Amino acid sequence: MNRWRNLPDLKSIGLYLSGKGGAIKSVQIPKRYYRFEIILEGSVYGFEEEPVLHTEGAVFCHQEGEYTVSESPRDSYYNCLNVEIVRLRGEAMSPWPRVFQWGDRKAMHQFAEQMLHAFHFEALDRGVIGNLFLSRLRFELEHFHAQANTQNLHPQLRLATDFINSNYALPIGLEDIAASADLSVSHLHALFREHLDESPHQYLIQKRMRAAGHALASTNTPIKAVAAECGYANTENFCRAFRKFYDRSASDYREAYTRSKNATDFDLV
Repeated sequence: MNRWRNLPDLKSIGLYLSGKGGAIKSVQIPKRYYRFEIILEGSVYGFEEEPVLHTEGAVFCHQEGEYTVSESPRDSYYNCLNVEIVRLRGEAMSPWPRVFQWGDRKAMHQFAEQMLHAFHFEALDRGVIGNLFLSRLRFELEHFHAQANTQNLHPQLRLATDFINSNYALPIGLEDIAASADLSVSHLHALFREHLDESPHQYLIQKRMRAAGHALASTNTPIKAVAAECGYANTENFCRAFRKFYDRSASDYREAYTRSKNATDFDLV
């Protein structure tokens, strides 16, 4: 129960990972519910008259009676953050567009991790968390409106990022990533720099570190095993990379997010 007045009724925050081709079916939003789906990886079609393929950073906003996203290309999938909020009786929420684009993908991933951890930390008021979530989305929506036309991810770049997201636990290299998108290594680098402002190697490291962070916060898997599951045969190399990415050790990170009995509840919803 909220300790503060006029805060949203936050019901759930979780992750959903579809199979190839998308979800089995859409879900209709119940009365008085709002659901936000933030695409963290992969790609999914929107609700336009001529469906547009939306990729990482797309924020879908669903009101009661509307349906969630579901369909991806046959060779792709999507991983999204799901947030459910109930409109309090007699209260109206600000209108939201059906979809908009979160411009800074690194900040988006960081915020998604913070929301997951906060929701599963018992000491934090869920109304406050919900208010923070909505406030940040409003800020990103204003930023979106202020920007020039946002373009969808280049199709070959999407193939490369999908390959990384699906195979990050394997000992893949730049040649493997380039081959997955039928590109040369130099063209691969150029696409990543042009569209994502980072190298393919940086994208791979970030994917591995985000996966490691979720594993450390949500399971009791030994750090050595987490390292192996995230593509690191050498635990020392993993620990150095983790500290550089999160500015704290893997053990400190785990301790910070496992202080409540519910801190390991990160099931997909």
